[in-house]
Amino acid sequence: MSKRYLVSVEIDEGEWAYATAENPFTYDSKPLIFDTKGEAEAHRLRYNNAQVVEQSEIKPFSTSERERARVRKEINKGI
Repeated sequence: MSKRYLVSVEIDEGEWAYATAENPFTYDSKPLIFDTKGEAEAHRLRYNNAQVVEQSEIKPFSTSERERARVRKEINKGI
């Protein structure tokens, strides 16, 4: 199985989300998945604070991360 890559973007200090094709995106948006690390690195350059991660490194949100995402979603409704 070949490796696949995602771009993880720091939205706020300590708050990370995966880059998506949606604009604006939500935490429920499907992440962009890249077949090569080079493609992911090229996409990473669009952001100020981002990193490339292998798909196998993806782990589900913790309870506190889910709560922060819910709060952020509510805050963003007013924008």
